[in-house]
Amino acid sequence: MKRVRHKYTIRCRCLGSILCFIVGCSILIIKFNWYDTQRSICLPKNPDDEIIDRQDEWQYQNSITGQWYNWRTAYKRQNNQTEWPVNWLNAAPKSHLGVIVYLATLGDIKSLQTSLTQLSRMLSNNPRPVVIFHEDDLSNSEIHQSLAQILGNSTPLAFEHIKFSNSSIQPGRLHRRWSSKYFHMCRFFTLMLPNHPLLTLFSYYWRLDTHSYIFGGQPIEDPFEIMQKRKIQYAFVMANRDNEAYTLGLWSFFHQFLKEHCLVPSRNFRKTQPGWIDSYSTAIFFTNLAIANVSLFRDHPLIRAWLHKADRNGGIYRYRWGDAPLHTLILTQLIPRNQILRLRYFGYMHRNEYVCARGIKDDLCKAQIKTVFPDPNLIFYNHPDGCNPSFGNPLCHYYPEITL
Repeated sequence: MKRVRHKYTIRCRCLGSILCFIVGCSILIIKFNWYDTQRSICLPKNPDDEIIDRQDEWQYQNSITGQWYNWRTAYKRQNNQTEWPVNWLNAAPKSHLGVIVYLATLGDIKSLQTSLTQLSRMLSNNPRPVVIFHEDDLSNSEIHQSLAQILGNSTPLAFEHIKFSNSSIQPGRLHRRWSSKYFHMCRFFTLMLPNHPLLTLFSYYWRLDTHSYIFGGQPIEDPFEIMQKRKIQYAFVMANRDNEAYTLGLWSFFHQFLKEHCLVPSRNFRKTQPGWIDSYSTAIFFTNLAIANVSLFRDHPLIRAWLHKADRNGGIYRYRWGDAPLHTLILTQLIPRNQILRLRYFGYMHRNEYVCARGIKDDLCKAQIKTVFPDPNLIFYNHPDGCNPSFGNPLCHYYPEITL
């Protein structure tokens, strides 16, 4: 009798498993058929409909004429457009392949000096123009001359005066411990920088924070030339994960954008962005060092549409959405894998986190850092593979890398 019951139990379990499998397959088939049907009848929005051509309350001033202009983010270059005149210190640029940009305040001056010192050392074989954007507190000519001296006579240096508007600060912010300047910085690098007229002079821009330091034992190969030769659209050094508190609502908001434009998640996106059960991995390019084709965030129709949609939503100020997740989501979705590059042939530090150039032993790397920060009391955190966390970050080794 027990054997009969045992056999009956086994049969029930088998039949139950088979039934579950059939039901599951049926649900998947129905889902994919429904999805294909939806795709076949989907009418994508015109990307330009996301873009509102308005004069923003933010302003920028020309360093030569002194004239102020309202920012426009719906950029369309005209053939007869006048080139943006720049007051270059040290020397005029010999090449307009690339420009290095900072957004700085007077309070950042010490870290900026260190960052520029390292930049001058590591790019001594091929100096590139440097532009420092600021909100008037770096207008002192003595500061200009001292920073120009750090870079040396061969490196062009310019200062661009800008004004942020506090009217974009909305009530209901969740993260009030952050100053308004931090939110402005997020918006500046998300959308506004590529639409500044100075960038129309160049093919690529290299964004650095004032607490960004490149280091190594000898001058490095010019990353702008690497990107041009390889036809790279975007390059980064480190990968990170954003705090979930700073991406509130962003995952569903991005999927809403995809649906509106009849887009399905791309392979790159599916490999790097989803977490468990359709959650958000929060994996991001560490954008405090990033190099991009100037036209990438300015002229690509869908990227422009996404950035404008995010800007109008107000999530930058309400939830502290940063340029890192906003850029990472759209880049992993739209840009081919072979057009994004990870630079691993020099050392890089942001504040107290660092990664060595691939192939450099840890002791040698630490010795290189000591030349930048000789104070033995300072504590630094090494990410051996340039990722935080070191394991489990789907962006960590996904994109092609260039090493020593």
